[in-house]
Amino acid sequence: MQFKLSLLTGSLLAALTLTGCGSDSSSDSNESIIPNEKTKTITVIDGYLTNAEVCADKNNNKQCDSGESIGFTNEKGQLTISKELAAYPLLAKAIVGKTQDSDSIGYVASSYTMGASKNLDVITPFTTIAHNDNISFDELASQLNLNSKTISGDYVVDKVANPEAIKAHLIARSLTSALPEDLTLLNKEQITKVVTAAQKTIEKHENSGTLNELDDVRVVIDEAGNIEEQQLVSDLHSYLISKDAWFLGSMNQGYMSDEGIQKATYKVDGSSEWFDKYGNSSGTEPFKVQGNHFIETDGSKGDEFIFTSPNLALTVASGDGNDLLFWTSEKLDDSFTPKQLTSKQFENKTWFYVGDDSATHNPDPMMAEMKFSPLAENGIGTVTISENGESFDITWQLQDVATDFGSHNILFLDFPNGDKDMAVMPITNGNGLMLVSDLNRDSELFNLFIDSKEQAETIIQKWVNAQE
Repeated sequence: MQFKLSLLTGSLLAALTLTGCGSDSSSDSNESIIPNEKTKTITVIDGYLTNAEVCADKNNNKQCDSGESIGFTNEKGQLTISKELAAYPLLAKAIVGKTQDSDSIGYVASSYTMGASKNLDVITPFTTIAHNDNISFDELASQLNLNSKTISGDYVVDKVANPEAIKAHLIARSLTSALPEDLTLLNKEQITKVVTAAQKTIEKHENSGTLNELDDVRVVIDEAGNIEEQQLVSDLHSYLISKDAWFLGSMNQGYMSDEGIQKATYKVDGSSEWFDKYGNSSGTEPFKVQGNHFIETDGSKGDEFIFTSPNLALTVASGDGNDLLFWTSEKLDDSFTPKQLTSKQFENKTWFYVGDDSATHNPDPMMAEMKFSPLAENGIGTVTISENGESFDITWQLQDVATDFGSHNILFLDFPNGDKDMAVMPITNGNGLMLVSDLNRDSELFNLFIDSKEQAETIIQKWVNAQE
């Protein structure tokens, strides 16, 4: 059987419409100071962070208060500031939907803050821990089994000639998954958990003689709180050719109805081939990418990848029909098999549901908050759905079903009379996003469950901005 459009999902409720969403309130008005003897250049590193906000923590409360923002880093992760401001502890905020990390394509998936004691040249996860715990780099290096000189400087540059820096970079990029947006909420237990897992990964690669492969992975805390080793999405060309095929479709009902699920293949030699919903090939054509964008034949920037993970990506289309599209390596054809959902994915968890309320080619994005209670002994729980200040409670449960896709389970949401219930089937997930299809709804559309409100608002804003 084919992955039929009749199985695709529509919007949550006709009453839940997008009346306003989070926008990027950060300002780029602070310009870098021209370097001179009275200035200091600060480098913000996980990989190098572009458009990270740097603040002088004048009251040393580990928060970027009003009047403390200095400016935003450039594409090298650098910002030149006065030595007067450098004499204060510094903070660097990575902002979802705005900050980019040289370790991966797209934008950071969640916001986090790093800190550094006064008069340092770098702000990194290592300076963050040293500053937070008020310990020296020698003490921290001893805890991490690394060299203090390596962790106190630019370990990205040092990797060329220093294997220690390769280890340091793995630990650093892994630590960002445990760093909060508010540094006063830093969880030492999570930090220790990530460091321990990263050290085990280092040991495994040292024993197998594959230390150079550490640049391709990071260790993260997933949405369920588990440690996971994850492949890095370091550049768009490598990302595209890493899969045998990509299956993609519009998040807009109008375009999905017209175009359906399409398939694309990308080869090492720079060639690509697209197939329409009927399997017809468009022929082989060259493709070119730059940063997060496809490059059109006229040299202009095309579709932009705004979110990437090993098995799921989101792009904002350019030109006519500016739109949000999902990309997945999951085979959305007659071989598709849904993954099993678990209660742990929902109990005591808040998801943000993002969909499209439009039945035309003009998207009308919406977002609703879903707070899930634990399941009772009878296997039924309560979910509170909120949007625009209004909320209501319904029940939720995981139900076993038999469909054209075989035997699997679904997330069942029991809506009041007059509204269709939801039977949510997972398609794929990655980095806090879950692409889903609703087997009960008539409209032809995929939707997203997102574990971060900030990420959900950013995706909606990118979607809305693409239409302007």
